[in-house]
Amino acid sequence: MKHVPKFKMWLEDKEKKYILGKGTADLLLKIKELKSISEAANFYGISYAHAWRKIRAIEKSSGQEIISKTRGGKGGGHSELTPFGEDILSDYIKTKEALEKCIKNL
Repeated sequence: MKHVPKFKMWLEDKEKKYILGKGTADLLLKIKELKSISEAANFYGISYAHAWRKIRAIEKSSGQEIISKTRGGKGGGHSELTPFGEDILSDYIKTKEALEKCIKNL
């Protein structure tokens, strides 16, 4: 093949409102790995406030929390994905992998 097909993918809700795209999916994966919004934001070179705006936008459009936070204390705070956050991230990853497999097999 002379040309390489590429695609951009995102998830929408039933009312066609944007829920999740690549950048925020990557951020959620890193939060899941590091258990820290701050560390995930630092990894991607974005501010903590910007990371939170991305998270809040998803929560606003979906009407559900995607991050569960535990504040400081002796062991320090941490963040993790809620079951809904895990579900939308999983849906995004599975769909992206299926599309990539289709393109690879052209």
